[in-house]
Amino acid sequence: MTRRSLPFRLIRGALVALAAAYVLIVVALWYWQASFIFLPDPGISHTPGESGVKFDKVSLAIGSDRVTGWWVPSDDPRAKTLLYLHGNAANVGANADHVLRLRSAGLNVLIIDYRGYGESTGGPPRESLVYEDAERAWTYLTTERHIAPAAIVIYGHSLGGAVAIELARRHPDAGGMITEDTFTSVADIAHRTRYAYIPVRLILTERFDSISKIGSVRVPKLILHGEADTMTPLDMARQLYAAAPEPKQIAFIPGGGHQDSAEVNPTAYFAALKGFLARYGLTPDAN
Repeated sequence: MTRRSLPFRLIRGALVALAAAYVLIVVALWYWQASFIFLPDPGISHTPGESGVKFDKVSLAIGSDRVTGWWVPSDDPRAKTLLYLHGNAANVGANADHVLRLRSAGLNVLIIDYRGYGESTGGPPRESLVYEDAERAWTYLTTERHIAPAAIVIYGHSLGGAVAIELARRHPDAGGMITEDTFTSVADIAHRTRYAYIPVRLILTERFDSISKIGSVRVPKLILHGEADTMTPLDMARQLYAAAPEPKQIAFIPGGGHQDSAEVNPTAYFAALKGFLARYGLTPDAN
């Protein structure tokens, strides 16, 4: 072995090791990607009842599994209904306060946990399954509670916004759709993080590709986004709005983060929300 060949072999060996490590990382991310996206919590820490608000527990059969949640009715019997699809983490309990805020805006609220979250059975959660769970909740409202589709607003926060977009494009008869702090796609989010060096678009099975779907959503749309959101970039809201057909509205909430716009700036948040509901006949006096 010459003196020149030893460094060459060391460099080659290091490059081979790096390449092998890179391949292992890519394979691991492909195999475990759902566990990075879905972060369910089985323990429900808070319910509307703790705030003195009456609600009913809901348990919906879907195959051999159950999708559970809450029906939180408004005090106004004429109220329209909001189907609440939460984000990728925790469960309905973490969303209880916001459920009550939306109820206070004059809406009945049905919120569900996807399979694998909270008290819902089955799972583990996957993109195809959460779409099925949302569809089951829609069926419950329209066929079991006999609520007219035009009286239902589909609402989704963060990843739930992607679920809302998928559900709304399947149901052009819905009254409207609201997304809050929603991303354009999982791939777009990944490219802005430490996974930017991974060929994400090649390995993704959980895509939540809302930017390619929102053009098919014909119902009235409101895109809400906190201006201080550090998890989902503000320009993603702009991209979704640009890709969406009319009728559509967009509202940026000053000071609002990824999960707290309605709490941090209720004036701006509810002005946008109530203005949208009133414009498209989704308030009680529109019956």
